Amino acid sequence: MTFDWQKIKAEFPIFNSQPELVFLDNASTTQKPLTVLDAERNFYLEANANVHRGVYEIAEKADQIYESVRSKVAAWIGAEAEEIVFVKNATEGANLLAAGMSEILKKGNSVVVTELEHHANYIPWQQAAKKAGAEFRVIGIDKESGDNGVGGDGSGNLDLNNLEEKIDAKCKVVAITMMSNVTGAQPDLTRIIARAKAVGAIVVLDAAQAAVHLKLEVKKLEADAIFFTGHKLYGPMGTGILYMKKNLAEKISPLLFGGGMVKELPDQWLNIPHKFEAGTPNVAGLAGLGAAIDFLSGIDRVAALEHEKNLVKLARKGLTEIVGVKLLGDEASSIISFTMEGIHPHDIASILAGEKVCIRAGHHCAKPLMNSLGLTACARVSFALYNSEQDVEKLIAAVKKARSIFK
Repeated sequence: MTFDWQKIKAEFPIFNSQPELVFLDNASTTQKPLTVLDAERNFYLEANANVHRGVYEIAEKADQIYESVRSKVAAWIGAEAEEIVFVKNATEGANLLAAGMSEILKKGNSVVVTELEHHANYIPWQQAAKKAGAEFRVIGIDKESGDNGVGGDGSGNLDLNNLEEKIDAKCKVVAITMMSNVTGAQPDLTRIIARAKAVGAIVVLDAAQAAVHLKLEVKKLEADAIFFTGHKLYGPMGTGILYMKKNLAEKISPLLFGGGMVKELPDQWLNIPHKFEAGTPNVAGLAGLGAAIDFLSGIDRVAALEHEKNLVKLARKGLTEIVGVKLLGDEASSIISFTMEGIHPHDIASILAGEKVCIRAGHHCAKPLMNSLGLTACARVSFALYNSEQDVEKLIAAVKKARSIFK
């Protein structure tokens, strides 16, 4: 199936103004199509008012935009509108959940995460466990499964041999990524969630990387909560989504307190989801998020994923032919992380930047995984709909230039 990446790319103004730009840092954030930019601008031009506050015409229009995006997001992932909470990013979603578990997590309980986690789905649970006096447990990676211990065995790249010991009767929360932001690894969610449910644990999924690539069907996943972010979905920064099952949302406390979430003082809150949305939200950004969902809904995502996989395969082949390059992970995602003998990842990224090739270098806010791999940093390439074989060619040429400089 042919995927018309050129047609897609033409919808992104940044590539019109900077035609030489090769943007391969999409796991960090994606570029924005014109429809998203227009939606944000049009909100301020036509409906700039606070939501759920006024009865005048533009205030009612702002309300309509705000709640229509909630319904659009809900439909996109197969949820109910009241199960969707707007937050500013995935990190806030994770913190809202972790902080709100004070009535659920107690001394003697345990919280389980994995070594694949971004700090956003690791540190909040570490702190919640510490505050509650609960045990903080970590499922490690399977170091025998592939290069540098990641990739290849199809199990999600985690060592699940002691899963029953990690997730036992003491476990109250299992928080796990759907896709590693370093290696692209996709854990065996079916097995992990089944075990968590068997002991009555709450399951939280970090879909920040997965949402743009995989079809999120929240009812099939059977997780209690899932969070992701708009800016990785070709939407605006400052927009995030937290899905919570109603029975969980009713149990946990809000993270923020203030205007727009009070029913009666001292402590009667509005019904979900509004009890979690204190203060003035980023309505313009959410208008842009709605446009981003429309943009993604209008694309053949199966063909798009195949396009990205072909680029990954081509890039991996080119990178492995360069002396000293060692790849992490496998070909199952749109992320390639690598190291190069004798060159620090930051130097690789700097040289590539000089060639207008944008990648990420560092520990990627995933120090537990990097420590387990024995690395302080790695370079990361991540693909999106608008990338092309020409982008891969420029990437390979730039990495070869870096190799030649550090011979």
